[in-house]
Amino acid sequence: MIRACLWRSLDGTPERLSVLGHAGRGHFGEDIVCAAVSALMETLMLGLRNVVHEEPEGALETGVADLRFCRPMSSEARVIIETIVEGLKDLAYSEPKAVSFREESSQQ
Repeated sequence: MIRACLWRSLDGTPERLSVLGHAGRGHFGEDIVCAAVSALMETLMLGLRNVVHEEPEGALETGVADLRFCRPMSSEARVIIETIVEGLKDLAYSEPKAVSFREESSQQ
């Protein structure tokens, strides 16, 4: 299962996104759900790096993403992040045996 978790600050700003695992819907390299999550995460990185020039900290590797977002965050970066989050939520809704999504509040 792919497990995605978004941490938000007390004011609701996205702070960290972690996505781990494999959907288990097909062989490695042939899993359409994994491909969808990978495309969302790659699009997130491209948007932040190349469109709004706000490089997140952390790692994006095969099967693992752990990203911390820039503070302060531009409204454009937030729109990109929130759009990708909506995509992850939709995948979790449509593929509940393959993807889970949860949100947490930071205690900071």
